[in-house]
Amino acid sequence: MNRSCLHKSITSILPFLFVVFLMAVFNACSENALDADVNEQDETSLVLQDESSSSVKSSSSKTKSSSSSVKTSSSSKTNSSSSKLEYPDSFKPQDKEYPYAGIPRMVIETRNRIAIKDRETEIPAKMQIWGDSTAESEIMDLTIRGRGNSTWAYPKKPYTIKFEKKQSFLGLPEAKKWVMLANYRDRTLIRNAIAFDIASYTPQKWVPHGIFADVFLNGKPVGNYYITEKISVGSQRLDIDEKSFILEIDKRYDEEYKFKTEFRQMPVNVKYPKNPTSEQMSYIKDYMDSVETFLYKDASSDYQKYIDVGSFADYWIIHELTQNKEPYHPFSVYMYKDYEEKIVAGPVWDFDWQTFTSAKTGFVIQYSVWNDALLSRRDYRNLVKEKWKSYIDNFKDVVKTIDSLKTYLEKSNTLNYKMWPIKIDECLAGDEEMSYEDAFHEMKSVYENRILELDSLFGKL
Repeated sequence: MNRSCLHKSITSILPFLFVVFLMAVFNACSENALDADVNEQDETSLVLQDESSSSVKSSSSKTKSSSSSVKTSSSSKTNSSSSKLEYPDSFKPQDKEYPYAGIPRMVIETRNRIAIKDRETEIPAKMQIWGDSTAESEIMDLTIRGRGNSTWAYPKKPYTIKFEKKQSFLGLPEAKKWVMLANYRDRTLIRNAIAFDIASYTPQKWVPHGIFADVFLNGKPVGNYYITEKISVGSQRLDIDEKSFILEIDKRYDEEYKFKTEFRQMPVNVKYPKNPTSEQMSYIKDYMDSVETFLYKDASSDYQKYIDVGSFADYWIIHELTQNKEPYHPFSVYMYKDYEEKIVAGPVWDFDWQTFTSAKTGFVIQYSVWNDALLSRRDYRNLVKEKWKSYIDNFKDVVKTIDSLKTYLEKSNTLNYKMWPIKIDECLAGDEEMSYEDAFHEMKSVYENRILELDSLFGKL
């Protein structure tokens, strides 16, 4: 092409190039405006985009890459704005309506303050422990999700938190997963804690430890929680072999790996290992079926070769003393089997439902799970009586723990009850609408009378 033609060609496309230039400037401005709009939009929707729109992000990655030169000038501002949006600058409790009550305070912020709406989604979060006016820990990374069965339906929600790695906090042994029990239906807030204290006086291999804390979630107080260890395998928890099993006898029958025993049709949920092989499932089912055969079909068999009888006696005593009828349904009945060892009853769990109540008298779970078959044997009844006599003095001392927690939690309990008045109409303990003083007096009286009652009942076995 000669210079004349080239000149004419360039001259002819200049208007077109000018239009293209104007469009590029317009698009750049529009993208900057869009960035600003994203940073100002609803925080929850932004997180949902981060969490659930990976396919959309993937498909648009080339577009973002190709326009990076246009967005370079505004990217630093956008990133700075996003980081401020994720978590607050300070984790100091906003305590005007819920002042310091003399117990630890857990301040939790989910990323972008996204709401915790279910028991499955693990939401990224950060947490810091506070005292009165100063932080008592570093800011820790974790995830948080809902938990519980019937308790998840209550206004005050229970949660599970999980750290990135094992660590100790609130003075408890280090681990990754922890449970935040809401104790919504418990006027005293201490039923679970007292039950664990009772269990600690028996030779249980492991009993959950816990501590009370006032919790602030996403800038708002959410009340008093009992922070406790989760039933799990580990050197600081239930220290059993990796080839072992943790089972939950629960009629909700809602775990992925489960079976029903052949004789009693008992619903067995396999909690550990998480992904058992078919051989492991066959083994544990055959073992549980064999236990029932020896207990119910062959009265002459040496059943003690297959179950740790002492643990079952302890488990029964703990549940009778606390009047916990959960095994009756059954709900939340845990057993574990260490590698090449007998099946053991425990760990104990779930004591906030209609326990320590004057509405119950007599034995409450003598026919639950395998206890009816065990009680048909004289040697088991004698073992229960012997164990009760050896424990009774320590059980009486638990009254001191009730008194101590009454003093320790008074301010926190008062604030919690103001925020979460108990509104339930079934399976009542009887103290739901009592004053703080009356509720503790009732629990203490019921407990002392229950010791006297069981002393007589066990003596007649």
